[in-house]
Amino acid sequence: MNRRHLRWILPAATVVAAAVVAVVLVTQVGGSAACAAGGSASYYTAGRNGMCNLGTPADGAYAAVGNAELAGGRNCGTLLDVTGPNGTTRVQIVDLCPGCPAGKLDLGKGAFQKIGSLSAGIIPVTYATVRDPQVGPLRVKVKGGAGYSSLSVVVDNHGNPLSTVELQQGDGFVALRRGEDNTWTGPSGLSGTIALRISDVYSHRALVSGLALGRGDFQQTTQQLYGAEPSSGPSAAASTVESAGPSASVEPSRSVVPAGIGTTAPAKPGC
Repeated sequence: MNRRHLRWILPAATVVAAAVVAVVLVTQVGGSAACAAGGSASYYTAGRNGMCNLGTPADGAYAAVGNAELAGGRNCGTLLDVTGPNGTTRVQIVDLCPGCPAGKLDLGKGAFQKIGSLSAGIIPVTYATVRDPQVGPLRVKVKGGAGYSSLSVVVDNHGNPLSTVELQQGDGFVALRRGEDNTWTGPSGLSGTIALRISDVYSHRALVSGLALGRGDFQQTTQQLYGAEPSSGPSAAASTVESAGPSASVEPSRSVVPAGIGTTAPAKPGC
């Protein structure tokens, strides 16, 4: 990973601003802003995949967070609205910043320069997670079958933190194990195509079928985890989409306790 940090070149005023009390991320409810606590941000260039194995957007709209806020991979793929001296930008958590305490972000260069001056190196920010953000249909990377000791799955475009990813086997489901690198692993000896039941911490759930084993790329589905009806046709995919094959259907949701970055918090009066 190639990180470029400018944390140590700090004007005195910036040091004071960056020394605000450490923060847990505050969730936005239904897309409306909740009170965001103070923190600071620097910038860097991520490696090819980042800790979360999601890759990095070309426009730099990504972020790395510390161990506490990555929470063992549970917050990989979630979105943050980050406000700095020059405005607000939205980024996806794709990476771990090993030296970052709670309240400290490492942003992609493209995101950083939208809200602050690159010459500052580090800037004061406020930031909050976004609940049910507008994202494209689910993308799923699956490795398994012949030549693999276990099933390995990475899910993208889920928006909210995920609670479970389950493999359909017969009439039931087998829960996959989540790793700190955002990879969900399961049984070996699979063949053909598989179906996964994907759930987030707000009880949204989708059953995605027709996923091919043994591929190293993301397979584009037609299903969003929330906020849209399943599509019966090909996804209106961007140029980065490798496949539009898998189909999907929505299942009834069950209640779960939100987990991951902080807790759901309503906006306070006057915010």
